[in-house]
Amino acid sequence: MNAIGRDELNRTAKVLMDGNQANNIDDAYRRLNDLVLQVEVGPDIATDLAAQAALLTTLNTGHRAMLGGVQVAITDNPDLSLPWARGQKLVEAIGEFGGVVVDQLDPDRPALRIGTPLPRHQARHEVRLNLAWHGWCGGVSDSTGTESCEPAIPLAGVVAGALGISELFQHLLGSPIAARRTVGLSLWRPDLGWRSSDALGPALQFLPNGLWLLGLGHLGQANAWNLGCLPYERPEELEVFLVEFDQIIEANWSTGLLTDQSDIGRYKTRVVQAHLEALGHRTRLAERRFDDNTIPLPQEPGLALAGFDKPEPRRALGKKFSRVVDAGLGAGPTGYLDMLIHSFPSQLTPMTAFEDQEKADYPLAAAYESEISQRTGQGEPAGDALCGVIELAGATAAASFVGAIAGALSVADLLRILHGGRHYATISLDLRSPDNILTALAIGLEQPTNPGFAPASIPTPRLDEDRAA
Repeated sequence: MNAIGRDELNRTAKVLMDGNQANNIDDAYRRLNDLVLQVEVGPDIATDLAAQAALLTTLNTGHRAMLGGVQVAITDNPDLSLPWARGQKLVEAIGEFGGVVVDQLDPDRPALRIGTPLPRHQARHEVRLNLAWHGWCGGVSDSTGTESCEPAIPLAGVVAGALGISELFQHLLGSPIAARRTVGLSLWRPDLGWRSSDALGPALQFLPNGLWLLGLGHLGQANAWNLGCLPYERPEELEVFLVEFDQIIEANWSTGLLTDQSDIGRYKTRVVQAHLEALGHRTRLAERRFDDNTIPLPQEPGLALAGFDKPEPRRALGKKFSRVVDAGLGAGPTGYLDMLIHSFPSQLTPMTAFEDQEKADYPLAAAYESEISQRTGQGEPAGDALCGVIELAGATAAASFVGAIAGALSVADLLRILHGGRHYATISLDLRSPDNILTALAIGLEQPTNPGFAPASIPTPRLDEDRAA
């Protein structure tokens, strides 16, 4: 393999390099190419938006992390109604989002289960994870679990699908507990266990009718993915302001849920715009850096979702919006599974929440030392090899399924406002132990004014009516 630069490096391959689970870049790619995702899909997906969101999120995140392919066993081929695949047949959607339909799955490989497949697909996999959702809650259990799927908002399906990929990916990388436990998350009450009745939340009736997406990289595209799963009765009622100055590079494919290889070189704003407008939403573009001079006009939306990877633009969030939700991800061989969600206004301000921190000076992992030796052995000057590898080491390790969950938490913050839910100042989550979520309520704040809403349309029983029955 030719020497790979920072702009080309698969950010999920870097997880293996940082964690000394690969000898060099070539070995990291080889290991990812050995990972195969298998998915079983039951017939009940036809009428369940959460199930469709779980499947498409599983495919979209899974094929970016497990480069050996995504194989899907289905029982029928219904039409889908989730916005990302509205009007498509199941087989067509599977192909579009990175999977291939197969007649049988390999019982020697792990599998995810969505719904209840017919008996001919119920092979005895050594590791089989069942995805589950109910209300605003999504989760995953191992093959011994008895979790059921009940009426749920689509974002609960996003959480279930991304958690399934997270558990499977960690298992394949050697975690002794991942994929052998039951874990989940409530988007309504993340401070509660996801199977608590108080965590289920109300029926989804109201959706934001305007907001800003600030930054359109890993997190910004994850926010857009979650927005695209929401069931707008009239999609044209949502207007999204897209703020980003950068272009797509090859490395973005491994984490960007709306990025295709053919998008390399295009502006991120244009890529996200094309996807959102294909769903029927309206967009406006601001192709510049977000800074202190980026100020919404009085007639523009007061809600914003921020997804930056540096503190400087975060500190510029200030008091420009009535509500800002900022998501940040960790880095490194285990830190890439961390996320921290800030919502403003709260008892914190962006200036105090995002202070400069000194970067720790860690020695290069063994994989980078090996990469230097390999490059010099191929004739590259030692100084050039060292500089190139140091630049690689400075890139952030990341995985798309982490962003998908952070995006669900961010969008859910806006939905809680519209449904009279709690206001959280911070939500902290580590996918190595997803049940140990930490939250802090926003205190000393007045109830925010109505930010504007559009009606939701859900072709399943209302959650509160279902519980009453």
